Order: sequence, then structure tokens, then C-alpha cells
Amino acid sequence: HAAYSGNSEQALSILESRYKRNSDDPFAAVEYARVLRENEYLNRASIVLGPFARQEDAPLEAKNEFAAIQLALGNFTVAEDLSQQVIKQDDKNYRAFQNLGVALDSQGMNEEAERAYRKGLEHWQGDPTPIMNNLALNLATQGYVDEAVEILQKAKSIAPDRMEVERNLRIVSALQETAHWSQKKD
Repeated sequence: HAAYSGNSEQALSILESRYKRNSDDPFAAVEYARVLRENEYLNRASIVLGPFARQEDAPLEAKNEFAAIQLALGNFTVAEDLSQQVIKQDDKNYRAFQNLGVALDSQGMNEEAERAYRKGLEHWQGDPTPIMNNLALNLATQGYVDEAVEILQKAKSIAPDRMEVERNLRIVSALQETAHWSQKKD
């Protein structure tokens, strides 16, 4: 899918025709649905992938991508359930832990989300800044601002060009300064 990141309309067109030629191939559906989701065609992505992801023996990639689509649609309990299904089959599936963390966070279950993020980070492959960013925001929400700043600083050193990490580091650092200032006043 990295090869398709340049021209998203062209990528959509290519993947749509591949999917239509192989409409019973769950991996063609996953690839097409992922690009649909990345381009915010969420309902279409859900329609394309739903029949595959809902099957008991669906590939884990199909369930993971469908969970990501459900998160984007705001269907947090569906995403949580799908992520749990993936984790039951593969307890090192870092994407499922990331999706589960977001689903739990979105339902206000911060401690459970923190555990999911930490487990996902333990098994992460590739650039860990997305899950580090989510873990840091989760910790800040719980009041663990110092640890949140530490994680965001580490994420920034890994991926200095990620704007969301830079922005969140500024926000959480401001919270940290406010907390330290108010402690000195007391």
C-alpha cells in the first residue's frame, strides 16, 4: 500500500479494479478498504470489507482493517470486539492492541486502554510513534503528565517530522508546566 500513497485517486482506481476482478479474495478487499479508509470513504470501506471481516475464519488483517474502519465511523464497541477477536488468535498482534486501545479510550476506559497500548508497544514493528503518541495522550488524560512528556519526547526523537507528535508534546508540556507551577503555589 505504500506504493499507492502518491496519487490516491489512481490508487483507488487500481485497487478497485483488482478487487472487482477478485471479489472473493479477502486480501484484495483489505487493500482496497484500507485505501478507501485512508481517503475517508468510510462507508464504502465498511461495505467492501464487512462480508469478509464478519466471517469466523476471516484473515486477521481483514478484522484489523475492519476494526480501524469502525473506529473511524465511531463504532467503538464493534472495533473493541473485533480487536479482542484478533488478540485471542494472535496475542502479539500490535495493530489489534492499537485498535483496542483507541476503542477503549473512546469509551472512557483509560486504564484498560493504557494496558492495550503498552502491550501493543511491546510487540510493535516499524515506526512506533503512532502508538507512543496514543499512549502518551492516554497517560496525560489519567494525570500522568511527566511520563506522557517523556514518551512524546522519545517519539519525537524517533520521528522528528511527525506534526501530531510535535503538537501533542507542546500541549502536554504546557500541562506539565501548569501542574508544576500550581504545586509550587500550594
